[in-house]
Amino acid sequence: MWSDAGVPVFGPERQAGLRDFWNAYEANWEELNKQLMVLVHQLPRLSAIVKQMSQKQMDEQNRLSLQLMRQALLEGNWEPLLANNRAQGATYAALGVSFREWFEIVSALQQQLVPVLVKAHGGDVRRLTQAIGAMNDYIDVAMSVIGDEYLVTKERLIAQQQEAIRELSTPILQLNDRLLLLPIVGVLDTQRARTVTERLLAAIRDHRASAVVVDITGVPAVDSKVAQHLLHTVAAARLMGATVFVTGLSPHVAQALVTLGVDLSAVHTHGDLRAGVEAANALD
Repeated sequence: MWSDAGVPVFGPERQAGLRDFWNAYEANWEELNKQLMVLVHQLPRLSAIVKQMSQKQMDEQNRLSLQLMRQALLEGNWEPLLANNRAQGATYAALGVSFREWFEIVSALQQQLVPVLVKAHGGDVRRLTQAIGAMNDYIDVAMSVIGDEYLVTKERLIAQQQEAIRELSTPILQLNDRLLLLPIVGVLDTQRARTVTERLLAAIRDHRASAVVVDITGVPAVDSKVAQHLLHTVAAARLMGATVFVTGLSPHVAQALVTLGVDLSAVHTHGDLRAGVEAANALD
């Protein structure tokens, strides 16, 4: 059904069905659209979007939609319609419209179209069957493209939100012209440890810091991989001219590191944050 170029391909019979479907759709478009708008106003997110649009904007959007459908169904030029569908999927995802709401609209349209097609072609069973099959194919194509783009956009938004959360959970504070403080709270897994290292090294460069206090009082546990990553961070900071002081090692974490055989002899460690800041300020 799909070509190598990523557009749907239909045989002669289905093309005839698409023409019959389009003719019935276009002839009844105003009534179909009126019925759909009733449902749209019952769906919170979609309703909010529609209310923000002027009548001119809605008329232009409807005109474009009909034009693109006509090109696809009658002329076989699917690319503009698919591009518009992708844009719709991305827009609705970004605006927080659930895919369920979009699916309800499409399902309602499908239910409204069946009696329209029956009225137009009910006297010819074969033609009616082709038209209904073509309608289902069109809706499948539209939902597939919209759904794919919706998912891609949602995944991108989730990734951006996760990155923002990671940055908020690992703030780097400048205590004075030469001293930075990195308080870490929560689980420190490998991915987060990597993010901490990247942000810390960038902050050392940007602030020209010569000392950094990394406080892990709020870290409940550290495994061997994270501990090794911490050692690599200390070494990388040293290469950039900054000394790292690690504070807040809990008895549980300290015992775990000893059991794991992690060598912290090259790391400046202090029992609490105050002691670490004092040691950092005492550097020449």
